[in-house]
Amino acid sequence: METMIQKIRTKLVWCGKSTVQCVLIMVELFNKNGLANHAAAGAYGFLFSAAPTLLIVMLFISEVVKSTPETAVAIIGQMGLINYAFNLRRLSENILNFSEPGIAGVILIVGLLFTTRIFALSLQRGLGVIFPGTDSIKPVKKLVSSVLIEAALILFAFTAVFVSNAGLLSFHVMAGILVFLSYTLVPAKAPKRSAAFAGTICCLGLFFAFILMPQFMLKTERFYFMYGTLGTLLILLINVYFFFALFYAGAELTFIIDSFDALLLARFIHAVSETEKKRFSTRWFASVDGTLNKYIRSYAHGTVLFSRGEESYEVYYVLSGDAAIYLDEGVLLMLAGPGKLLGEMGHFLSESRSATVKAHTDLEVLAIPPLLFQDVLQFNYDADKKVITLLSERLRNANEKLIS
Repeated sequence: METMIQKIRTKLVWCGKSTVQCVLIMVELFNKNGLANHAAAGAYGFLFSAAPTLLIVMLFISEVVKSTPETAVAIIGQMGLINYAFNLRRLSENILNFSEPGIAGVILIVGLLFTTRIFALSLQRGLGVIFPGTDSIKPVKKLVSSVLIEAALILFAFTAVFVSNAGLLSFHVMAGILVFLSYTLVPAKAPKRSAAFAGTICCLGLFFAFILMPQFMLKTERFYFMYGTLGTLLILLINVYFFFALFYAGAELTFIIDSFDALLLARFIHAVSETEKKRFSTRWFASVDGTLNKYIRSYAHGTVLFSRGEESYEVYYVLSGDAAIYLDEGVLLMLAGPGKLLGEMGHFLSESRSATVKAHTDLEVLAIPPLLFQDVLQFNYDADKKVITLLSERLRNANEKLIS
């Protein structure tokens, strides 16, 4: 019983630590990638394309029920978004008196295509900053994803304008589907669906909490009475901006969950090399407890990690103890202590091992798979410097051995 309780407690501590690490990485990357600016651009593109979309929807309704204007007014009255932001009576009269679109209709459609294109490109660029390799997508796939985003925006607008307060659940479900598809279809390398689902839940959950917050913090009737249409539009603009800010935060979380091991390992290597250990973020990443435990390997004194000519490509990061590197049997090249990498040359050159490595003392290392190590180098420039420094030391030591 005590063992089970201890396991549950350990699991909860591990989950709590992983959650804090995810949040810290998300905040860091959100600021580093300038996603607040991308959120502003996405909100601008969405609002810019919303006006022609709503007008086309209303013109479509007026054409379908032209013979019964009362029905058209009743339908437009059910448009939650329009009823929320505009004078319904005057808007209905103008739409129903609009006989034939003509050139104005053509301009409206061209404007819709142009503005939705701007929105699609804004969305692609924002996601391209988050997910590596998105800029290298084939032009055909990029064009198809743009068209899908534009079509989804129009479909979303058609649904949004008809939503009343009673239909908010279906509205959020549709929004969730579109967000999930954006996270999985736009990146060059699709993340795991579980990661995309977690990012979608985070985005919509936080946004739903955000739009409910004013109802508890403000007296909404008094607010709308004092500020009228201006206050309504202000709330609309704030909601749209925060939706896109949370959209990119959810995308960042999707990327973090999908690449969590590599991001965590990159930050561990950086935290260990930090001279200032008292920083809050450094303390959370300076240990391999939890997620990175599965990569820990222990070797007794004299155990061979790998031999010269062996076909293996794992990279080792020394946690404790010393490893001895031999060019030939009995010819010691150097000792590698904590913080050093082993086996990186075989990874870079995709060749067999060029040296033999043994545990000079009892040794504990992180055994890093090749693909994971490649991601670590991509996410942490300090790791690049460490590898270059290490290779320079190896070359110097090899030259000294040859000279002697």
